[in-house]
Amino acid sequence: MMGSKLRTLIVSGALVAGVGMTGAVVASAAPLPGPDGVGSSRNSAPSGHERSAYSSGGKAKRGDVASVTVDGLRVRTGPGTSRRILGQLYEGERVTLIGARQDKRGQIWHRVVLKRHSAGGLPRGFKGWVTAAYLY
Repeated sequence: MMGSKLRTLIVSGALVAGVGMTGAVVASAAPLPGPDGVGSSRNSAPSGHERSAYSSGGKAKRGDVASVTVDGLRVRTGPGTSRRILGQLYEGERVTLIGARQDKRGQIWHRVVLKRHSAGGLPRGFKGWVTAAYLY
């Protein structure tokens, strides 16, 4: 519980300071410690009945499940780095894809819904946009 509060404080300070706001992909994920403070969070492996995004043929579609590949993936109000940051996801956390768009720079963004409560404090069922660059 203390680690979660400390991470929230660090993330808030970084957002206020504008850390990592250079470039589309860099502004979408920031290397931060996982919920245990040292490594990354690892949720359970996908069950056999879930379709994994990008694992077969590289084409993700609505309803596919994707895993976050970095710590500090920013969840935004819309597709693009100019959109407001709502929270962060951590490596191994899983999301369901519910939409997709390409921004002016050609970057693919997915609208996602969280499968579980995230280590970054977002509740199960939360919806937001993340860059596809950090999903598997």
